[in-house]
Amino acid sequence: GMELTSQGAGTYWYLPPECFETGPAPPKISSKVDTWSCGVILYQMLFGRRPFGHDLSQEQILHSGTIRNAQSVEFPAKPSISAECRGFIQRCLAYRQADRPDVSTAAADPWMTYVKPVPTPNPASAAAAERE
Repeated sequence: GMELTSQGAGTYWYLPPECFETGPAPPKISSKVDTWSCGVILYQMLFGRRPFGHDLSQEQILHSGTIRNAQSVEFPAKPSISAECRGFIQRCLAYRQADRPDVSTAAADPWMTYVKPVPTPNPASAAAAERE
């Protein structure tokens, strides 16, 4: 990983918990920061709200420790999403950096690589459609 060199970089709603760590040594970050951000964006696209601190300002998020304390993500009942999609978001938003996939692993996730099978046309109905 690399060191986080600037304080307050990025939009807080999309930064993972490790970016809010304080202390003498800056936290080590990796592409897993981007995986977290993608999880937040996907959640927001599906549910129309951010998973953590939706109604808070950036200053409130920083001072309340909202993201630093974001141990798990909760899902609204609507819209309903597949278990695979829910699992993908949960993996992207894993609290511990060590438990979160990197970008390559996330991109290879079964939910990301699933291709819906194309239905095979029924030969009889295809022939009937041609006669019309």
